[in-house]
Amino acid sequence: MKYLKKVYFRNDKRVAAYLICVAIATVFWFLNALSKTYTEDINVPVSYVNFPNNKTLASKPPEQFDLKIEAHGFTILRYKLSFFFIPLEFNVNEMTRNRMTESNKNSFAFPSRQFLTELSYQMSNEVKIQSMSPDTLFFRFDQMGQKRVRVKPVLKINLKKQFEISGDIKISPDSVLVHGPQSVLDSLRFIPTEALLLEGADQTISSQSRISPIKGLYFETPSVKVNIPIEEYTEEQLSVPVVVANQPPDLKVKLFPSKVKISFQVGLSRFSQIHPEDFKLTVSYSDIKEGKLRLKINPELNPAYIYALKINPEELEYLIESHVSQ
Repeated sequence: MKYLKKVYFRNDKRVAAYLICVAIATVFWFLNALSKTYTEDINVPVSYVNFPNNKTLASKPPEQFDLKIEAHGFTILRYKLSFFFIPLEFNVNEMTRNRMTESNKNSFAFPSRQFLTELSYQMSNEVKIQSMSPDTLFFRFDQMGQKRVRVKPVLKINLKKQFEISGDIKISPDSVLVHGPQSVLDSLRFIPTEALLLEGADQTISSQSRISPIKGLYFETPSVKVNIPIEEYTEEQLSVPVVVANQPPDLKVKLFPSKVKISFQVGLSRFSQIHPEDFKLTVSYSDIKEGKLRLKINPELNPAYIYALKINPEELEYLIESHVSQ
């Protein structure tokens, strides 16, 4: 019976004619409905152009307007489909009649209704805008300023074995003039560069590094020159005497050993410049009384010259002799 019903339905031309009539009627009903006038709410994306030249935007205006419009169904359907792709253009200076450019104020508020005519013109004469939300547009600006800010290089360096950075990294120029909102400039302490990646570096590097962009800021120069001194290092060992500081005149302190070995790595170009007298190892008598033997290295030695400094032995023994006056 199911088979017979399917065959009967498939071959019944009256059913097919009925379905065609329903489809045609639906189309005509739809066209008739779209030809009528409706009031509808639509969301319209907005782009902003032509801001005051002497100010920079500090707040973000709304990215879309909620409009209540009156139009034929065809027009409403077309706009609902097209506005997703085509935003309305909000010409700030033109619509506000340059009031923001000529004023020293930084905050402005404009009722939305004063822009309805211009927005209606952009849309179509077939559309009547009844209202717009938000009902007030707020613009907050910041005064433009300039400030010289130091540049901080961002480096990721993997050195070849036995190679080290042999001196100060130099930036040229070491600071740049930055233009932008004064409130941003006041909190700006340095400008980073884009990361400079170096793999297996075994010689001095001189490279251009671009300044990392910061939204709303404009730089005097887009890049700086970075110079990184790199050279091969070798290990050196020196024997350095240890001196007792603040020793009382009636006492004599003997240290065992009286000299210690200092080992370190130094660049080949400075190998011949390092001597035992460059190091001064001291231990204070007050530390000896407390049982502490702290060896101090002379800070006058440039720490950029040497790496991996070690002292051997790290602990000393001592003997205190008393001088008896005659």
